Amino acid sequence: MRLAVVVASLVALAWPAWAVSVDGPGVINFPNASIQPRQDQSAHGWLSPAISTLNTPSFCWELSPFTRSQPLFAYLRRVGTDRPVVSIDTRDNRVPPMPWTGSGGYSGCASISRADERAFLRRPGLYYLDVRTQTSRHAAVAHPRGPRL
Repeated sequence: MRLAVVVASLVALAWPAWAVSVDGPGVINFPNASIQPRQDQSAHGWLSPAISTLNTPSFCWELSPFTRSQPLFAYLRRVGTDRPVVSIDTRDNRVPPMPWTGSGGYSGCASISRADERAFLRRPGLYYLDVRTQTSRHAAVAHPRGPRL
């Protein structure tokens, strides 16, 4: 019994203290980040980012934007270089397309380089999500957060 308590304590201490939760082995969830307006002053919503370290590193997201016009893409970019690290396609794939209701929900995962995965885990503030809509190239932005490891 004593050994089980010690092992459970070590496992609990091994998880990063800043992660909101861990869905399973190798999946680290970050706190929700609010979507802030940039070129679309009505934009708002939230981003729930996660990093999966199993096999191929992946950036995972739940994204709920409210914008004037339909989001086309969201890009995870690195601050300073502004290079896209991950591209998220949010276009309407229904035929015929449905009218934009003002909000939507998107989720999924995309591969991320091992270097960006490590950097995101250490300093998520080095990255931001840039939302592009039909009418605005930089409609809204979300800044993931979490302390440095």
